[in-house]
Amino acid sequence: MTRIRASCPACGEVDLRPDDVVLHVVRADDGLVSDGSEYRFRCPSCADEVAKPADERIAQLLTTGGVPVAELAPQLPPHPEFPPGGPAFDHDDLLDLHLLLARADWFRDLVRGTPV
Repeated sequence: MTRIRASCPACGEVDLRPDDVVLHVVRADDGLVSDGSEYRFRCPSCADEVAKPADERIAQLLTTGGVPVAELAPQLPPHPEFPPGGPAFDHDDLLDLHLLLARADWFRDLVRGTPV
């Protein structure tokens, strides 16, 4: 059986089975492992949950050892405070939205694509 050696911050090096480790991979546009990828395990000695970053090399070693991969969607960049283009949302827009949502048929019009 394959043994995976990892380190717990409290206990030091520990031996794990592939089933003890969870690998979360975020793929970059080029298909390689990118920031946000990590592997997690529960320490067999102290039972603490341990999370460590996983780069391309670590991900390959873990998958070769039999650890299953959970693919995650890439993290979206933070929404800018002032999005480019278009006018700012003002009080008149808020009132228009309120009046639109007060109508009973607002959802039907939304689904049909009927302009307001």
